Formats: sequence, structure tokens, C-alpha cells
Amino acid sequence: MSEYQRYEFMTIDRPLTRTQLDVVNKLSSHIEASATHALIEYHHGDFKHDPIDVLHKYFDGFLYWANWGSPKFALRFPHGVLPADIVGDYEFDDTITFTRHKDYDILDIHFSEMEGPDEWIEYELGSLIPIRDELMQGDLRSLYIVWLAGQHMMANEDNDDEEAPPVPPAFGKLTDAQRALAVLLQLSKDLLVAAAQHSSKAAPTPADDFTAWVELLPQNRRSEYLVRLAQNEPGLSRLLVKDLRELGLGKTKATPPSGERVPYSTLFAESRAVNAKRERERLKQERVARERHLQDIQAHRDTYWRQVDIATGRGTGVGYNEALRLLIDLRDAADQFKETQEFQDRFGAWIRSYLRRPALIKRLEDHKFPVPEA
Repeated sequence: MSEYQRYEFMTIDRPLTRTQLDVVNKLSSHIEASATHALIEYHHGDFKHDPIDVLHKYFDGFLYWANWGSPKFALRFPHGVLPADIVGDYEFDDTITFTRHKDYDILDIHFSEMEGPDEWIEYELGSLIPIRDELMQGDLRSLYIVWLAGQHMMANEDNDDEEAPPVPPAFGKLTDAQRALAVLLQLSKDLLVAAAQHSSKAAPTPADDFTAWVELLPQNRRSEYLVRLAQNEPGLSRLLVKDLRELGLGKTKATPPSGERVPYSTLFAESRAVNAKRERERLKQERVARERHLQDIQAHRDTYWRQVDIATGRGTGVGYNEALRLLIDLRDAADQFKETQEFQDRFGAWIRSYLRRPALIKRLEDHKFPVPEA
């Protein structure tokens, strides 16, 4: 397989200026960039710049993946919008870091040791970027997904030494972006289902009364916000909403995460039980569907025998394969309804017309049909 690497950047709060776009376009000869999006693809060679530094200077979201794995996903936030300790419960072997700068804060998720999936999957930043808004709204389900992926990658089903983070509310109803993150990090659906079993329903969100809460802002703070608004400061509305909610709802600091803390070993064991149950249900559904199919065959066996003749009459490999499939169904239906002798008699009469077709005969013999000598 040839080498393939993809670097993707996006802006959300505001587009790049003309000057910024000119600089971005010079980052690589492989780049395709606009005021809101940049894409760099390599089939050989590598990006010569630190993508996190590029994110910090120009963009709000970044995604990297290669055909051998090593996915990276990072987001830029206006400084102070997210609590400083937001990843405290979710840190795992430096897989996820949160770095605060004077202007922006960077959430960096990187799995350099993760191998690529067995099948080709094209990941797109657009499917993941809503996580940025979700985190600013206080939705931590994506961070829990990252923690699960880290534990899964390291095969920590026997490691209970570290306290697990709380399972976030509504984990059984992930957003499209959160499901896309789980796909990027190769988390099994069974593990997600196991975690969801320990998740509570989302608590109702109090209604925002910004009109009343603005009156709670000191006059100097109102003036400061107006000046910053005039300067077109990115993410200012997020900071204002955060301040107003803290005033109006009496929140002076981030609410400590709550929820059941379940060791990964427990989740891993439960995911295997989920898989076993799903497999039993699948087999049951297949069995019921097969029984219904055989009932239909038995009820309309004359029609199916005519289809056998039509398929065989084509004299082609495709036709013989179709005839074989129909004959297997007819035989199974006869066995199901205890009419095996009737099938054998009819098959014996039918096959005599086709004994000089070796390709057909071989297929039948390979599937244990009693073929008489020519």
C-alpha cells in the first residue's frame, strides 16, 4: 500500500484574512486553502510545520490521519471558555492535553501508536468539528470516548489501578460528531453500549435569562465587553455567555463531574457480554428468516423447480450457481417439512436431462447431491 497522509484545518469563529491566507498557502506546495478550510495531502514526503502551531495561529480545528494510523484531532478555543482542569479526569498517557495560552487554548488529542483500520476509511474534519461547540456547552462525552479509546488501545482490561472518569450523562445517545470520533479512534459499538448502561439521562438545562443577567454585570465589565466587541474579538460571545451564566446561575467555578465511575475492566467484560447477546440475536433473526424462506419455498416448490430449469438452461457458470442455490433451498425445505423422499425422487428425474454437463455435475457433487452415472 502506498503512503498517504492527510492534514485538514478549519476556521469556525471567523475566516482568515487575506494576509493570513497568503501565509497559509505558503505552508506547503500540496495545500488547497480557502478563508475557512485548508487541506494538505501527501503520498510521499511530510508537512514541514508543527500542525498544532498552525492551528494556534490560524484555525479552530485540525485533523490528521494516515493510512498506517496515528490519528490526531485538535481544537482551538477562545482563552478562558473552557475550565483549566477540563481534561483532569480524562488524561491518559499524554493522549489528551489541554494547553492554555494568552489568546487561545488548545485541546490536543493524539494517538500516535494507534494502527490504521483494516479497511480504508476517509475521515473528515467537518464531521468532528461540532465537538468544539459541544465542549463549550459543557458536554464531556467526547472526552470520555477519548479515555475509552486510550484504555482500549493499551488493552487495559486488567488495569484497575487508576480511577476511571465518571460516565457522562446521555452517553447512550451520542451525537453524530461523537460517533464520528468513536469511529476515528476505532472504538467498538459494544464498548460504547457497555458504557451507556452506566450513564444517567441528561439533566434538564435551566433556561437562560440573558436580559436579566446582563443587569448583574458591573458597569466596568459591560464597557469592557463593548470595547472588545468593537475590536471584533473572536469567541467573545462565548465568554460573555459564560460570565452571565456564572452570575445568573450562581456558578463561580466549573461543576465537578458527576456520574458512575466504572473501571475499564468492567466495561470490557460487559462489552463482551453485549457482543455475545447481539450475536445470539443475530443468529435467531437469521434462523427465523431462514425458516420463513423455507416455508415459502415449500409452498411454491413448483415455481422454484421451474426457476431451476431456467437457470440451468442458460448453460453458464452463473446459471449453474443459481440453479445450485435453488436446489439447496429446495432440499433444505424438504428436510424441514419431512418430505426428503419426495425431493430425492423429483431431483433424480430432473438430473437425468443434464448428466452431460460436467460443470453442473461437479457443483452438485461438491454439495452432496446424489448424481447417478451417465
